Amino acid sequence: MRVATDYIRHAARAAHKYAGDPIGGASHPQAPDPEFYRTLAKALEEIAAGMEALGKEE
Repeated sequence: MRVATDYIRHAARAAHKYAGDPIGGASHPQAPDPEFYRTLAKALEEIAAGMEALGKEE
């Protein structure tokens, strides 16, 4: 089973950016915008769905 990671990776990049982490490329912290929270929610939903699917396979 292939697990989708696009939203998860996008949320991670955005979190780095908003935290001012050099990995995200920002030099100073920024306030998260609504799109960040939508992407984060989608990423968490995908993580939960993937974990549930893996649990069902066992």
